[in-house]
Amino acid sequence: MTSPSPEFARYERKKTELEASWRDEAGQLRLAKSTISNLFRYKDRGAAERKLSLGDFNNVIALDAEQRTLDVEGLATFETIVGHSLPRGFLPLVAPELKHITIGGATVGIGIESTCFRHGFVHDGLIEADVLLPSGRIVTCSADDEHSDLFHALPNSYGTLGYILRARIRLEEAAPYVHLGIKRFDNAGAYLDAMQAATDADDNDFVEGLFFEDRRFYLMLGRFSRDVPQVDDILRRNIFYKLVQTRGDIYLTTSDYIFRYDPEWFWNIPESPFYTLFRRYAPKRFRNSSFYTKYAATKNRLLDMIRGPRDTGIEPLIQDWEVPWQHGEALIDFCIDNVDLGGLPWAAVPIRTPRQPTLYPIQADELYFNLGCYCQVRRPEGKERFHYTRIMDRKCFELDGIKMLYSSTFLDEAEFDARFNGSTYRTLKKKYDPDGRAPTLFAKVAYTG
Repeated sequence: MTSPSPEFARYERKKTELEASWRDEAGQLRLAKSTISNLFRYKDRGAAERKLSLGDFNNVIALDAEQRTLDVEGLATFETIVGHSLPRGFLPLVAPELKHITIGGATVGIGIESTCFRHGFVHDGLIEADVLLPSGRIVTCSADDEHSDLFHALPNSYGTLGYILRARIRLEEAAPYVHLGIKRFDNAGAYLDAMQAATDADDNDFVEGLFFEDRRFYLMLGRFSRDVPQVDDILRRNIFYKLVQTRGDIYLTTSDYIFRYDPEWFWNIPESPFYTLFRRYAPKRFRNSSFYTKYAATKNRLLDMIRGPRDTGIEPLIQDWEVPWQHGEALIDFCIDNVDLGGLPWAAVPIRTPRQPTLYPIQADELYFNLGCYCQVRRPEGKERFHYTRIMDRKCFELDGIKMLYSSTFLDEAEFDARFNGSTYRTLKKKYDPDGRAPTLFAKVAYTG
């Protein structure tokens, strides 16, 4: 246990008050978030009978530099976590690139980044968690205690077994800057070979890639640095994914690197005279994915009120798929040949996880190729809704892969159970949510429209 601190005492008071004030009532429970959601479901979630606000559980509790650990409340964002730990010379082992993702959300979801080749997923840095069960009871779980089954089932549970109130996570040492070396390839096989070799090199802190439908492949190898010859501006003057295509070396502050896709919400902010001015002159508090997501949602609601809901043929393709490394080239070829992103990039990350979580059954210590797409696309004429998502999901499964569930799945319940260890999940659900106060995982993520 970390040394007692005023922050820890405040956390314990809040936890006690939460448990004492709980009303043991029936009805479906849902977390009422104070931050934006980073879930992309293709259906309305409907109205929950009870909404639980955990907005006060959003603080850093304590950093132990000697043990390289951080105690942090579950609704703390990675912006808060990085802002606290980086000035002290540390970072979480895996820190997602969008500022307003929370540590609890990235743990019960599947959080990735360019350090995954070395450290696995966000949840692989978890040491211990306090979990609020749907019944209102709070339990502490770790890898080898009486609730170890819950600990190993938190990843990919999406709050259906409980919400994280506190997490203790591992940290790594970090320097103030990151130097990115960019290499271009014109062949998917050579690109993947170079990326795989990079995961075995001791001097790479970050490994990731971007590629385009015209078969331009960019490999980005990052290393921490104490000093750099310059610092590139990716908030005002440059769009990160465009800068990658023009430079052999990029130098960023470590914070800017970690959140390099946040100012543009990857590549979702349009390119037009208005947005050029917005990028250059908008206050910094508006240059983030949270503001843009809220703005886009508000704009769409207003347009629907004016003209009524209609099918524009534009749909989200915001997904991550993982396949065993030997199938990476087949997945690349399929997406380039069958999906039109209108010139926007695909993202690639190598992943090797040290353990197999219960509800996300990928093989431990095996290298996987992660393919990500984060943009709006136009559906081909005459195709069913979410056509691209459907065909990419099918190809991923055909290649013995798995799909992240922050976006909807189109599997039926039997196949879903087969792919995501449904029989064990039901056993855990009976143990930790016997009254069904939270929805099941399938009910939460499946598209049934």
